[in-house]
Amino acid sequence: MRKILRSIVIVLTIVLFAVAGYYIWDRVREHNVSERMAQVIHLEDRRDLSPDLISYLSDTSAVVRRRAVLAVGRIGGPKSAPAVFEMLTDSATFVATSAAFAVGLTGEKEYAANLLDVAFDLPAPVAMEAVQSAGRLADSTMSEVAERLVDYLQHPAPEVRGATCKALLYAGASSKSDAILSFMRTEKDPEARIAGLYALSRLKVATAAALFIDNLSDPDPFVRSICIRGLRYADSTEAGKYLPIALNDNNPNVVASAIGVLASRKDEKAQQLLARKVEIEKDERLVVALFDALRRQENPKAARFARGLFRDSIPDNIAAAAAKYLAVIQKDRVVSLLDSLSINRGNAYLKAACAEAYSLYGDVKIIPRLAVLFSDPAPQVRAAAFSALVKINPSEVEYYIRKALTDSDMVPVSLALSEIQQRRLTEYLPQLRTMMEAGKKTDADIRRSLVDVASAICADSTLNDSNAVQILLDGLMDREYVIRREAAAAYKKAFDKDESSSIGRATTRISTGRIKSGFEKYVENPMAVITTSKGEFTIELDYDAAPLNVLNFIELAEDDFYDSVLFHRIIPDFVVQGGCPRGDGWGGPAWNVRCEYSPRPYRRGTVGIATSGKDTGGSQFFIALSPQPHLEGRYTVIGRVTAGMDVVDRIVRGDTIDNIEIRGN
Repeated sequence: MRKILRSIVIVLTIVLFAVAGYYIWDRVREHNVSERMAQVIHLEDRRDLSPDLISYLSDTSAVVRRRAVLAVGRIGGPKSAPAVFEMLTDSATFVATSAAFAVGLTGEKEYAANLLDVAFDLPAPVAMEAVQSAGRLADSTMSEVAERLVDYLQHPAPEVRGATCKALLYAGASSKSDAILSFMRTEKDPEARIAGLYALSRLKVATAAALFIDNLSDPDPFVRSICIRGLRYADSTEAGKYLPIALNDNNPNVVASAIGVLASRKDEKAQQLLARKVEIEKDERLVVALFDALRRQENPKAARFARGLFRDSIPDNIAAAAAKYLAVIQKDRVVSLLDSLSINRGNAYLKAACAEAYSLYGDVKIIPRLAVLFSDPAPQVRAAAFSALVKINPSEVEYYIRKALTDSDMVPVSLALSEIQQRRLTEYLPQLRTMMEAGKKTDADIRRSLVDVASAICADSTLNDSNAVQILLDGLMDREYVIRREAAAAYKKAFDKDESSSIGRATTRISTGRIKSGFEKYVENPMAVITTSKGEFTIELDYDAAPLNVLNFIELAEDDFYDSVLFHRIIPDFVVQGGCPRGDGWGGPAWNVRCEYSPRPYRRGTVGIATSGKDTGGSQFFIALSPQPHLEGRYTVIGRVTAGMDVVDRIVRGDTIDNIEIRGN
C-alpha cells in the first residue's frame, strides 16, 4: 500500500512540475501575433483591465495594439479613458483611429472636451472618430461641448464635417440646429449632407422643412426616408403636399416612413390617405404598419374594410393588426370577432394579440375572457393577458402580481416585477428577497429584474427597506457578471458607495486557443448561408470586428440551434430580427456574450447582435433594412448581407430559419 501511495505522490509531483514548467515556459517564450491577439480578447472577455492588458498597448505589432485599444475601451471606466486617449498619437493611423473610437466607449464624460482639444491636429480619419466620440460622451447639459463641436462643421475634411453632424445628434444638441442648417446651405459633399439631414430629422428640427422638401426627390431612398420623417415636425403647411407622393414611393422603406408620419396626424386628409392605402397595399409588412397607423389615428375610415378581411383566410400578422385596430374603433362590436379569432385560429401569437385587443377595448366586461387567457398553456398568452388585466382592472393588480410571480415561465414573472417596480410595492420585497437568495435556481433574467426593483426602491428617498438593500448586496455576489455590475451601479447611485471591487472578472466560455485558431482559420471571413421559408441569403461574418460574437454565432449555427427558429420582430425601414428560440424575443442560449462595439457603420444589410443591455448578447441577431447611424457604437456588428437582400426584404414575422450553413471553415 505504501509503495502505491509513494508512486502516486511521485506521479503527481512530476505532473505538477510539468504543469509549472509549461506555465513558466509559456510566460517567457515569444508569442506570435495570433496568440497575442487571442490573449487580448480573452482578457477583454473577462473584463479584466489588468497590467497584462495595458501592456499590449505598447506591443510591437500595430494590429495587436489596435486590438488592445478596443479591448480597453470596451471594458470602460476611469482607468480605461487615459490609457486609450494616449494612443491617439500612435504611429499607425488605424490604431489611432480605433483609439479615438474607444475613448467614446469609456463613459468618461470629461474626455469629450479632451478629444475636441486635439481633434483639429489629428489626421482626418482619427479626427472623424474623435469628434463622434465626443458626441457620444456628451449629453444635452454639456453646452460647452456642443459649442465647440460646431467649430468642426468647418473642418477641411468632409468626413469630419459629416461626423460632426452626427456628434451633435448624439449629444442631443438641439440648440445647435441652426448651425447645422447653416452648414447645409454651403455643404457640397454628398455623405456630409446626408449626415446633416439625418441629424436634423432625428433632432426634430421644425425649421428644416424647406430643406427636407428640397431633398425629397433624391435618388437615394434613405435620403427620401430621412426627409419624410423630418417633415413630421415641420411647421410648414406645404409639407403635407408631399406625403401622398411618399406614400406611393417605389421603395417600401420610404412608404413605411410616410405611414409613420401620417400616423401622427389626425386631420381628414391624413385619415383618408391611410384608409385608401390599406385597401390596395399588397406588402404584408406595410399592411400591418398601416393598421397600426390607423389605430394610432383612431381612424374609423377603414373599419368596414378591416372587418371584411376576416371573411377570408388572412395571414396571422394582418389578422392581429386588424383586430387591434378594430378594438379601438368598434369597441364592444369587436368582442365576438376576437372570441372567434382566439378560439378558432387558436395559436399563441393570435391569442396574445387578442389579449392586447381586449385591453385596447378596455371595458371591464371582458375581464373573464382575459382571466381565461391568463391561464393559457402558452407563456406569451399569459404574459399578454397579465399586461391587459393590470391595465383594465387595477383594483385587483395585487392578485394578478401574486399569480404572475408564481408562473413557471420567466416572462410573466418579469412583467410582474416590472409592475412592482413602477408602483413601488414594497410589500412584495420579502418574497423577492427569497427569490434572489435562491441564486441560480432563479432565472438570471429574473435576478436582473430583481436588482432593477431593488434599485428603484433604494433610490427613492421616501422608502427605506432592508430587503431591497439585501437584494442589491446579493446582486453584488451573483454568479453572473452583468448582474454584479448592475447591482454595483445601483448601490453607488442609492448610497454613493463604490462597490465596483465586488464586480470582479467575468466568466469566459471561449478559450484563447479557440480564438487564436479563429484568427488563423478565418484569414478570409467565413460566410453564413441562411436558408429561410422565404429563400436564401448570405452573410459575410466579420471575425476581425467581433471574434467572440462571430464564434458564438458559428457554434450555435453548427449545433443546429437556429433550425426552425422564427423571425419574431419586423419593423419596416428598420430591422428584421430573429434567433430567439422562444419566438417572442425573450429567449436565447444559457449564456451571455460580451459586446464588441466597433466603428463599423450600420448600413443597409448590416447584421448586428440584439441585447437587453451591455454584454447581454446571445443568439438573437438583426439585419438593418436601411442605414441606422444611431446604432453605431451601441450594438455589436458581426457582418453584412452580401447576397439575397431581396429575400430579407420579403421576410415577415413568423417566417422561419430552416438552416444556417457556415462556409469557409
